[in-house]
Amino acid sequence: MKRPFLLLSFVCSCVCLQALSAQSSTAVELSGAITDASGAALTQATVTVLHQQTQARRQVTTDEEGHFSFLRLATGEYLLTAQAEGFATASEDVNYDGTPARVILRLSPKALDSTVNVSADVASLDPAASARVSVTLEQIERIPSQSVSSPLSSLITNTTPGVSADSNGSFHPLGDHAEASFVIDGQPITDQQSRTFSSQVSLNALQSLEIREGAPLADVGDKTSMVIVAQTRSGLAHTRPMGELAASRGGFATSEASAHLGYGSERFGTFTAVDALNSGRFLDTPELAALHANGNAENFIERLDDRLSAQTSLQLNVGLSHAWFQTPNTYDQQALGQNQRQTIQSFNVAPSLLHTFDAASFLQVNLWVRQDKVRYLPSADRFVDTPAYLAQSRRLTNAGARSTYSHARGRHIFSMGVEWKHTFLAERFATGLTAPAYNSPCLGADGSPSSSPSLMDTAQCVGLGLTKNPAFLPQLLAIDLTRGGTIFAFHGYTDIKQEALFGQDSLTLGDFTANIGMRFDAYNGITRSTGIQPRVGLAYKSSSLHTVLRGAYSRIFITPYNENLIVASSAGPGATATVLGAADSAPLATGHRNQFNVGTESQLFKNVMLSSEYFWKFTYGAYDFDVLLNSPLTFPTQFRKSKIDGGLLRLNVSDTHGFAGYMTASHVRSRLFGPETGGVSFSAPYSNVVRPDHDEGLATNTYLRYQFGRKGPWAGFSWRYDGGLVSVATPDFATVLRMTGDEQAQLGLHCGAVFATVAVPVRACPLENLGTRRVRIPAAGTEDDDKNPSRIVPRNVFDLSVGKDDIYRHEHQQVGLHLDIVNLTNNGGLYNFLSTFSGTHFLTPRSMTVSLRYGF
Repeated sequence: MKRPFLLLSFVCSCVCLQALSAQSSTAVELSGAITDASGAALTQATVTVLHQQTQARRQVTTDEEGHFSFLRLATGEYLLTAQAEGFATASEDVNYDGTPARVILRLSPKALDSTVNVSADVASLDPAASARVSVTLEQIERIPSQSVSSPLSSLITNTTPGVSADSNGSFHPLGDHAEASFVIDGQPITDQQSRTFSSQVSLNALQSLEIREGAPLADVGDKTSMVIVAQTRSGLAHTRPMGELAASRGGFATSEASAHLGYGSERFGTFTAVDALNSGRFLDTPELAALHANGNAENFIERLDDRLSAQTSLQLNVGLSHAWFQTPNTYDQQALGQNQRQTIQSFNVAPSLLHTFDAASFLQVNLWVRQDKVRYLPSADRFVDTPAYLAQSRRLTNAGARSTYSHARGRHIFSMGVEWKHTFLAERFATGLTAPAYNSPCLGADGSPSSSPSLMDTAQCVGLGLTKNPAFLPQLLAIDLTRGGTIFAFHGYTDIKQEALFGQDSLTLGDFTANIGMRFDAYNGITRSTGIQPRVGLAYKSSSLHTVLRGAYSRIFITPYNENLIVASSAGPGATATVLGAADSAPLATGHRNQFNVGTESQLFKNVMLSSEYFWKFTYGAYDFDVLLNSPLTFPTQFRKSKIDGGLLRLNVSDTHGFAGYMTASHVRSRLFGPETGGVSFSAPYSNVVRPDHDEGLATNTYLRYQFGRKGPWAGFSWRYDGGLVSVATPDFATVLRMTGDEQAQLGLHCGAVFATVAVPVRACPLENLGTRRVRIPAAGTEDDDKNPSRIVPRNVFDLSVGKDDIYRHEHQQVGLHLDIVNLTNNGGLYNFLSTFSGTHFLTPRSMTVSLRYGF
């Protein structure tokens, strides 16, 4: 099947056989129709858009069905004008924010001499779109980031319902672990994008974001819980160079400098963005204090546009990035001088072509090559690293091609497509235990693990007056360097090929819109499989109620995470999972999911929109991650199945009398069912049902911005509430009493008024006097991994931002000043604690950042 499929892929690419629906296209930016007063299409009408800021003008004519479209517009205020013989001219002001927009203009007979304005009430409702969040350029620039190293992740978490916040820029969309895809100017990226895996696209280069959480359309494969569509900035039509220089200084000695510059003509444009960051708290730390937490990152992005003709344009995106950062220490590790650190080098080269055949059809072809090269470096003395020596070097190179074609005719918006990806993986990994108490067979009289290196078996415990350690894993003796073990070393290489074909039709019948799609994926990696995926949705728009009702079913073919896939999938004698005592040894295979969505979207008032969504996801072969200790080293693992469901709400208030904002609320239940396969962990695998740490009872975001006049200062206020992730490592107080003093201090464990410290742990205390400040542990005998797990204490985090964009203005130049305060009340809460999925990490303490900006 391989050769015919590749041949078909080549032919499809050459004849433009891939498509994006108009709803999901990142190419058609401003489209619509011109009709007469009765609604009949007006052909050959002239439609003009005038960019108010630059006075750049573009013009098209409508096709035989009255359709028009403009591609790759710069954001800003536009005047849209339509003219047709025998009809009066109609104009409409359009504020284009970078997300696809549709406008319908009805022209009156010239004798009536009237101008028709678009009604925003019903036209703004999209009957074919599933739940999505549009993030504007203003929000990108003004919402404070909780993460120094991963501001894009923080922005998504703080604007989108259904996202569980995690440390180091990780986020869990809709009950899944990192099941998110990025589409950047048409280039799909399904590999991990948080800072510990790769380099996120810089906010400095983004024009807008659209975050899709509803039922995925057929053009999206792999990781579909969330699809983040990003538009980068362009220099097209900027005949006068436009850009910005910015510098900031914040808490933890954090300094950042950035610059971007765009200029061009109607035919050619260039946009360049660079930024650099250095911080004393680059990653989230396992202690309130930032110990050994320095890091820096540099990014360079270049976008070139060349409009060869009115119908054809070329685009080239080039990205380079580098990051170096230390792994933050606990107090115990700091005392020993542990010096683990990591480097990441990434590049991306992505040319694309866009060709419009007419106002109703277009072709887009994307090509790309990108690479992430990661090295994790241990301390010079391996026994300084506690409780384990860790080293890694891995490389991920992804090459791909994707051609797109879409055509609208009558009631139909039809699309079909092809995609090809080839991923090359190379991995080296080494580890060994360096702390004799970490996997000791016996517990001392005080209940803590014995640190005697002579203990090799639980049978020795009774004779020495000790008790057996229930957490002891005999497999780890082979790599316990304190008990005669040797370093485990792994080296592997593989490549993964994946092809996909898909087609979809969006059919409008009166107030109903049906989306009918089919996708086929062929996966050839460590395992091989194929998946046929029907996707069907139906929406009803009630004009009288200003409401859209929708429902959908999606079959989804799920592929394993590529990061550390070879290590986690090794099988047979001496396999990683067997040696390290993790889950069963077996290659990670593909999975499949049945997903159901129902939702609504309502326009409550002119400037107020309310959307809701409820989803059910049943996955067979569900994926998650193991995390080694508090390091950035993560390894994919697979469960027999998962069940996830949840509800989402988002209330959006557009600009009215200076106020704007939104509020989100979500409830997500996530359950994983064993047995667990693959991964790398120093703890026993899960065998039954468990709630992972992306299950969250309630999470909310509230953001309010007020602008004083059109050019005056502005102030923004953010409030994030998290109901608390599951804490799998603290099932009861008996377990907590065996932990080290450092771990107990992280929990805020206390016996009455006496709190545990690093040097003085709590080893015995009446149960009624025991308590923890940062984790809620169920009452004795009531803990249940499924029904009543231990959880992180709920938290409220408040952020404040104020600024004035033109404290000084002269002609086209201006100077602005911004002030951001993150975690205003200095909440010392935890993201997670000793989690096998993410380790132990604290929230960013209160931090103030001042930035000065010069725009021209």
